[in-house]
Amino acid sequence: MAQMQTARPTEGIRRSLPMGISESMSDDAQRLLDELHVRQDAFEQQAQLVRQLQTALQRAQATNQELALVADRVTDAILICDAHRCISWVNPAFTRLTGFSLTECHGQLPEELLSGPHTDAAIVAQINQSLAQGASIERLEVCHHRKDGEPFWVRRSVQPVHGPDGQINRYIEVLTDISEPRRADAEHARRLEAEVALAAKVEFLSRMSHSMRSPLNAILGFTQLLDMGAPGGLSESQQRHLQHIHTAGQQLLTLMDQALEFAQLDDKAVGIRPQRVELAVLLKEIRAALEDQAAQHHITVVVDCPSLTVWADANHTRAILMNLALNAIQYSPQGSTVWLTGKAAADERLGAIEVRDQGFGIDPGDLPRLFQPFTRLDSSSRSANTGHGLGLAVSQRLAELMHGRIDVTSTLGHGSVFALRLPLAEMPGSGRTPGAQGRGQEPAVLLPPLRVVHIEDNALNRSLVEAVFAAYPHVRLFSAENAAEGMAAIESQRPDVALVDINLPDGSGLDLCRRLRAQTEFRKLPLIALSADALPDHIARALQTGFNHYLVKPLQIPRLLGILASLPSAQAAPPTT
Repeated sequence: MAQMQTARPTEGIRRSLPMGISESMSDDAQRLLDELHVRQDAFEQQAQLVRQLQTALQRAQATNQELALVADRVTDAILICDAHRCISWVNPAFTRLTGFSLTECHGQLPEELLSGPHTDAAIVAQINQSLAQGASIERLEVCHHRKDGEPFWVRRSVQPVHGPDGQINRYIEVLTDISEPRRADAEHARRLEAEVALAAKVEFLSRMSHSMRSPLNAILGFTQLLDMGAPGGLSESQQRHLQHIHTAGQQLLTLMDQALEFAQLDDKAVGIRPQRVELAVLLKEIRAALEDQAAQHHITVVVDCPSLTVWADANHTRAILMNLALNAIQYSPQGSTVWLTGKAAADERLGAIEVRDQGFGIDPGDLPRLFQPFTRLDSSSRSANTGHGLGLAVSQRLAELMHGRIDVTSTLGHGSVFALRLPLAEMPGSGRTPGAQGRGQEPAVLLPPLRVVHIEDNALNRSLVEAVFAAYPHVRLFSAENAAEGMAAIESQRPDVALVDINLPDGSGLDLCRRLRAQTEFRKLPLIALSADALPDHIARALQTGFNHYLVKPLQIPRLLGILASLPSAQAAPPTT
């Protein structure tokens, strides 16, 4: 009944078709209508597929943008090479690392582009062989050359990429710059090599000195016995020859002693015992000790020194000044004067002891060679006198070990001035350390009440900092000789600031800084690095580690005091060197 009911309307439609339209034409229209519906459904499906493709394309574009952003910002250099290993794309980091732009390196082989005189051909052959066998390269270290020819070290990783057919259709390569670690390793190796060479040199000179003293003892001993023999036993010429032998033996003994001393000056174990040295007293002692030598050359030695105190090793200071004064006497004409003058250079916080002579002077071209070992300058009529060219080299090195120096000025025909400069312990007439106030006067730099921890293994450096803070009774200073003691002092005393040497006997000041910054209570503790290392990359590393300031030795005391005076704002200030 239902079928009959549905068929009747169709028959009714056919009976009511307009004139001119046949039943066959009506059937075609229905068929076309049905086909239209089918195609409409297909179009809708295609439209839905297009929308899906558009969504996927948008996602792919977003992913590509993210990948491009990563490639632009990543610090490693990235290359994409085709199946023949010719470069097709590089990221900006590659250009920064090598100097080559994408246009310049497109289509070139990486090895041909980057290889140079320092590139190991065996490593390049290893790379090519591994990639030819379909293997990858993992973190292989190799030296390459930038566009300007400068060598640099990288760690290379190369991964082949396979296509749908299983064949390699491209390579992705990553270059990690390791030049800085390689330089640090090389510097460490050079230092170790230098220390080993120094130890070997000192050992050799020590053994040589010990072995040569026995025959020298015989030579000098028997010459003394001959000289002590019965009067008239030797002729005048024989006595003169005997004296020459004795003099030459003494010169050889002095040379051995000076050579051994000079070699040991680069040893960290050389003894420096800092103390307050009163220069006026010391200069008078030196004048008395050289009285005989001055009389032999008819030289007058004049001492002119106010009350002046320096921080130094008394024995080493005496040895330096004795050497400088003896040279002045030997190279001065008879009847002239040698002045030993002391004065303060307040701007540098140094005491200067000048040894002035009236000798022939030194040619300006010879001044750069003056402190080189075994250098003797023939600048006077007495140039043939004793000496081996080690005295000034030893004196300059000793002065440096005491944070001082020796300066020279000279004018041909008018004499020379050798000035030993050492850190002041007290300003003239004040009885206080550098920076201390005079009676009723305030220090040049005012410091707030502070608790300061100073970590330094060198005794002279600790004494210098103690002298700086002696002018500030409200500043409490806690000194430590190594990293362990320094860490314990910081944890127990809770200081307002810490002064830290970088090279410590039981570790690095950088490691100490990292340990402190890892603890919440010391995260904002002002840390000031004091180091003799002036390399810019080392300074930058210290500041990046967490030091607030980095001061290079010799210490600029006014700068240190200025930093300490502004401590409340130092934590927010940018790091400085």
